[in-house]
Amino acid sequence: MRRGPRYVAALRYLATLLVVAVLTSASSRRVGGQEAKPVELDSATAAAIAPIVQQARAANLPIELLYAKAREGQVQRAPVARIEAAVRALAARVQAANDALAPNATAQELGAAADALKAGVPRETLREMRRAGRDGSLAVPIGVLTQLVLRGVPVEKASVQVVDLLQRGAVANHFIALDERVRADVLAGKRPDESLDLRLKGIIPNLPQQATADGAAIQATTPKRPR
Repeated sequence: MRRGPRYVAALRYLATLLVVAVLTSASSRRVGGQEAKPVELDSATAAAIAPIVQQARAANLPIELLYAKAREGQVQRAPVARIEAAVRALAARVQAANDALAPNATAQELGAAADALKAGVPRETLREMRRAGRDGSLAVPIGVLTQLVLRGVPVEKASVQVVDLLQRGAVANHFIALDERVRADVLAGKRPDESLDLRLKGIIPNLPQQATADGAAIQATTPKRPR
């Protein structure tokens, strides 16, 4: 079966998530003053991205994301100038993500949010996700949002639905289940937006806020016995 560009992009995104997860698994909630050393970068690449890394470190951003991007380019044998440009663009997206997810975004959240911005997710969506998700980790919800967009769901529709799920109390497992089901549907030939609508019907009734709302509705419509 021939795979389209969106499918390839989705696979690349999943690979990037795996790299970031490995590099950030030992990170604290914020990188702070910890030093992240370049991973097997040649001297030319390390020198080219050094000013970008220094600026990111001064802004208290997770610099391991930048090193991961440089390493990715080096493995692909990209020219140093192209690696530098890619790292600079990533640093800008991480800064924008940090502003949107303030005040205490994790490295995992920032990595996922930077990829979401690259996929066309608006900053305001990230802000709404932070408000809706409160103190819970947004790394998985943001990653799933990006996957939905890459698979062809219109960004506005995907953004609204993901924020709504967070407001209803959805957690990582709900988002992972949604992503897996939509992915399977798309591979089977179903339209991404239609799959999203279908799969949401199986998830929303099981969410905490939905249960509360249903319970309140039942109480409101139940006739009271006369005393």
